[in-house]
Amino acid sequence: MSRLVALNCGHGRSLNGSWDSGCVYGSKTEAGLMLPITKAAVKYLRGSDVKVQTDAFSGNSRNMIADVQLANRAGADIYVSVHCDYKAAPSGTIPLYVSARGKKLASKMNKYVRKYTGIGTRGVCRRTDLYELNASNGVACIFECGSIKADLSKFEKSADAFGKGIARGICAYLGVEFTGKKNT
Repeated sequence: MSRLVALNCGHGRSLNGSWDSGCVYGSKTEAGLMLPITKAAVKYLRGSDVKVQTDAFSGNSRNMIADVQLANRAGADIYVSVHCDYKAAPSGTIPLYVSARGKKLASKMNKYVRKYTGIGTRGVCRRTDLYELNASNGVACIFECGSIKADLSKFEKSADAFGKGIARGICAYLGVEFTGKKNT
């Protein structure tokens, strides 16, 4: 049975059409740092024959409402948005979820991201106030990869490892064999 994953890079295009960089630290932006991670995750998922819907290869050009609506129209089984936390946040991942199935997905991604990157975690966190989690018809997770300041060097040096961990966690959740191959 074919499964569809909607996997998007956080921020990018804002609701009014202007550019939304997300959090900023010096010259580094959340959207800029998370894009290589998202692209790597998409390539690993596609290499494992998972269908993926994303705007990562078209310039992160949709806002979150458009991302969720498109995922819902396409019948995505999973919705994941890749982010990093603000500069005052401590080091470590903090995947966000709203449902029990979302917690399971978040936990699996967190396990493999930590395995491949060596990053710490602040645990998985239930949030009931976030649009992407509440409006998605599929199992949803906002994956906060870490702090833009405290984890900056990990993001820059290990984007592929972050992406690999996210993809392997999604495959584990879906019960799909993770091949470790990348495919565009």
